[in-house]
Amino acid sequence: MYDLIIVGAGPGGVAAGIYAARKKINTLLITDSFGGQSFVSGDIQNWVGTKSVSGYEFGKMLEEHLRAQEDIEIKEDEWVSGITKLADGSFEIATSSGKKFETKFVLLTTGSKRKKLNVPGEKEYDGKGVVYCSTCDAPLFKNKTVVVVGGGNAGLESTRDSIPYASKIYIFSRSGELKGDPVTQEKIISSPKVEIMKKVEIVKILGEQFVNKIIYKNNESGEEKELRWMEFLLKSVPCPIAIS
Repeated sequence: MYDLIIVGAGPGGVAAGIYAARKKINTLLITDSFGGQSFVSGDIQNWVGTKSVSGYEFGKMLEEHLRAQEDIEIKEDEWVSGITKLADGSFEIATSSGKKFETKFVLLTTGSKRKKLNVPGEKEYDGKGVVYCSTCDAPLFKNKTVVVVGGGNAGLESTRDSIPYASKIYIFSRSGELKGDPVTQEKIISSPKVEIMKKVEIVKILGEQFVNKIIYKNNESGEEKELRWMEFLLKSVPCPIAIS
């Protein structure tokens, strides 16, 4: 019986684990990986105390700090598949490997995941023009046309990652304005490669072996238009599944 089980090892989960270990609370942390969604970020500039760090390095920093604590147990490469409240008020945690753990308290720090468009063609062209990680995939699309869906920080960062490679970048924003940090906006708007399309959204993704066009809709008029010869579609919008 643990006093506390923490689910997730992004910044919130790791910070909780460090505090719990220092208080000598009998704690288990369960995670599939360290760093959370920020792991795929190419350049993090708003982590206080660090001017610039890649998502990969950031995840390693978190892991190293947590493992330096003596009084915490870590189960890595595990997914929590279920949480059951027991009759005495404690909890049973089941994991993807079939293991079960009991605890008095559970702290969920599961963060967020990227939102899917849920339009025809997205699933069919996943990996064939539809991608979700600019850090991973932007270098593959040199001299090609890119659509980035989303005007928040994740979308703007994906645009920034794509500018050195793509020949043309369209940012599709469902709202009438970009919502990312002004500093990031300034960097991407100044590029002649970038064109911002406001109040539009994709309704269908089409192609043959790879994506070659999309159908998008103007949210004000309802008019649908076709954008041809898209080499790939970059989807990068975070969707909170917990409080964020």
